[in-house]
Amino acid sequence: MTETEMKSQGRRKLADAFMKDALREATPWRSRADLAFEALYLYALSSLGQYADDFDHPDAQALNAATQKLELTLEQIEPALKYLAHRYDPAFPDNGHDYRVLIGIAKLFEAGK
Repeated sequence: MTETEMKSQGRRKLADAFMKDALREATPWRSRADLAFEALYLYALSSLGQYADDFDHPDAQALNAATQKLELTLEQIEPALKYLAHRYDPAFPDNGHDYRVLIGIAKLFEAGK
């Protein structure tokens, strides 16, 4: 196994762990949204292989590159890009809606391999 393959596999395992935690109902909505975002981002990086290291993370361009590689649409991932842009902005509190959308996007990236 090459170093790139090991990194991709490691990112996927970490994403699986974030996904598992995001699905726990006892976890607060905001934490679940953050965990879902981390999962989708790591699934996206795992799909990029050697190109995943070309970005300063977290980077919207990495999500765009993975979207193209997996033949998804910008419309499908646009909520994740918005979440990334406003993740630490107190003017955009999470009310649970972000979680439900992000977990769906994470599942798209998870399936894309």
